[in-house]
Amino acid sequence: MVLTNFCALCFFLAWAAAAAAQPFRAGILVPEMGRAQSQAQKGFVQELERLGYRKGKDITIETRDAKGNRNALQPMAHELVANKIDVIFATGTRATQAAMTATRNTPIIFIHPGDPVAAGLFKSAEAPRGNVTGVAAFAAETTGVRLALLKQIFPALRKVHVFFDSNNAFARDNFALVESAAKTLALEVNGHGVKSVDELKASISALPSEQGAAIFHVPDDLVESEMSLIFATARQKKLPTMSNEEAWAIAGAMAAHGPGYLQMGRQAGRLADRVLKGQAPGALPMERAEKFDLILNYRTASAIGVRLSQEMLKKADRVIR
Repeated sequence: MVLTNFCALCFFLAWAAAAAAQPFRAGILVPEMGRAQSQAQKGFVQELERLGYRKGKDITIETRDAKGNRNALQPMAHELVANKIDVIFATGTRATQAAMTATRNTPIIFIHPGDPVAAGLFKSAEAPRGNVTGVAAFAAETTGVRLALLKQIFPALRKVHVFFDSNNAFARDNFALVESAAKTLALEVNGHGVKSVDELKASISALPSEQGAAIFHVPDDLVESEMSLIFATARQKKLPTMSNEEAWAIAGAMAAHGPGYLQMGRQAGRLADRVLKGQAPGALPMERAEKFDLILNYRTASAIGVRLSQEMLKKADRVIR
């Protein structure tokens, strides 16, 4: 009887040790693996490794990339939940929405470039939902900083052209922030509210080539569908451009100032660590992005005749040459 109990105890201890040795499983859900998403994923994984999680031993990571297909996000989120993932890392509005629809139990850590409450993800920033927490940049709040940086980069600035979807309340709000910030900097704002791609193209093509003018980009899906045309036109008419994310500077904007996605990913990694150690996501307050990056495109500046000062080049987090 004693031997039987001893064997049972040995079996239980062996089972418990094996269970304890099982690595945690993290799922990464992205709408499309662009520059921002790849940097966020890199930061997330780097931070977990820094905290002692060895890939393949302490943690395994499954990535689901919808590659721009919105309809693929929901099935991918459900697949991660079905695979008994311990925590889901979601980037942006659509991926976060898909994860939240797929589960109310699996912990979700999100990153968001703007205000997730304004985007309709949650009713309150203080209490997103029991299984959800994350990092938000509230980038619209830095519109004034971005406009002031443009004036520092291009001291001759007198006027900014802003294209926005006049049917989109979010875009209209962003334009209003530019108007407000411009007043304190004594800048003229020329708003180009459009309702279709054709109207946008016509408005871009009609832009005058004038000294002291620049294009200031506010987040807007309609406008962002034609960013290549905007950059080409700006280059042709020698107009500086200021955008809101590193990816746009890589694509041709003269400058960009926006959330540091690598650092946001690291912040999300720290939150994931706390969740994996037993803390409830709902007990972890949503964090603000700790870092914003300034990126300058030296090639674009040279092509339009703008001289970037040594001071600004030193201030930049990255210079594209």
